[in-house]
Amino acid sequence: MIMKRLLTAALCAVLCAGPAMAMPQDDDWELAEDLAQQLTMASVRYEGGQAIIAQCQRGRLVVLITGLPQGEEFLRLAATRSDGRRAAQIWVPVAVAGTYRSATPGREARFMRGGGAYVVRSAAGAPVAVSGTFDLPAQSANLDRVLTACGWALEDDRDLLGDADVTLSGARRQRGGPPYRIPSVPEREVSCLVREMRLHDCRADHPPSQDTPNTKSLVRAVEGERIYVARDTDPATAEGRVFRVIASDQLLVMVSR
Repeated sequence: MIMKRLLTAALCAVLCAGPAMAMPQDDDWELAEDLAQQLTMASVRYEGGQAIIAQCQRGRLVVLITGLPQGEEFLRLAATRSDGRRAAQIWVPVAVAGTYRSATPGREARFMRGGGAYVVRSAAGAPVAVSGTFDLPAQSANLDRVLTACGWALEDDRDLLGDADVTLSGARRQRGGPPYRIPSVPEREVSCLVREMRLHDCRADHPPSQDTPNTKSLVRAVEGERIYVARDTDPATAEGRVFRVIASDQLLVMVSR
């Protein structure tokens, strides 16, 4: 319920262009701030009605894309930016129709730094077909302000590593069960490196949360755990790649891409 109100407020602040908050920028993300609400937000709006929004409010980072085809399941998108770098991204539908929230907001916000063409496409046969190119501002100082306000690093070496297409459950992987559900209100994000089919060097992706008891417990729970690839897949393809774990206080979710 709280997340729904915050998301709706963020969308209104951007799409309604509230003059008290919005500050247009020359070739940078539009900046909006409200000290009373502990809110820092950067956005880009497009003629077709779409918008990309990065918001930090009370220490929580949210990245949204609006104006996409409506769906009830999360989107798996192949993203490319202007320098040719690629990433597999997961976007989760929220209460506002056609609006999706990033499952890994810190990494996705960093992916959008630097400007140029941001291209997203869903796989052939996906329940919701998405194909679009967003022209991002050349400057990203205001996007950086959002990341910094929430304590996220502006750069992370693990962003450059590919995601491991693995799971912690071998039996589930073999029978091709339904995808894991992403928490509606994620609290913790942990990433691990795959070495010899086990998870190593697990750590919080959000530096300020690394010393919290819940995050420490999550890191301990997954460190050293065995992981599995799909049948007829060479395990060597996962070596050295990143596996991310997303959790809320109510639900633990292992995210493989």
